[in-house]
Amino acid sequence: MLKFKIDKKRKYILIGVAVLFLFGLLYRLLPSFQGIQAGGEEIALKEKQLGKYRQMIEEGDNLEERVISLNQTIKRMESGLLTGKTPSLAAVDIQNILNEIASKSDVEIKTVRVLKAGDLDGKSYLSVPVQFTTSSTIGQLKKFLYRIETSQKYLTVKKVRINVVRRGGSKKIRCDVTVAGLMKKV
Repeated sequence: MLKFKIDKKRKYILIGVAVLFLFGLLYRLLPSFQGIQAGGEEIALKEKQLGKYRQMIEEGDNLEERVISLNQTIKRMESGLLTGKTPSLAAVDIQNILNEIASKSDVEIKTVRVLKAGDLDGKSYLSVPVQFTTSSTIGQLKKFLYRIETSQKYLTVKKVRINVVRRGGSKKIRCDVTVAGLMKKV
């Protein structure tokens, strides 16, 4: 057996070299260990992505059913739109509806004026306004406006201007009303 005598100075140098060697070894091998650890995280992320994709595929069947349901809802809702290929024909539809409502409410329509149709924020629908003048009592006007708002077609009262006319003791109201209906763009 060999005996080595190492003095203190060489002992410290040897310990320093061993420490440096360990640091070098750690520096070289540490990225490999981190790669193993990062690979585990990457696998977990990929599993989550796969789970999301599977869920989307399962929802795909439900999406087809939802599209069919939404298309049926659109058809049902569009039944409340005005029938007419042009805004002028849609305005005639509004006039017919208003004449029918006026006869039920005992309101007399004096004049009717078709206003210019306008786009609804670039959507595929047009707003067709009609302005008319009526003569009625307060109760008749209330019934008339209520029936307009609750009609089968989507009609909205956009503007109402009321003037009270007193003739021979009866209080008649002269009213300028603007009503708009919706139609699908062709």
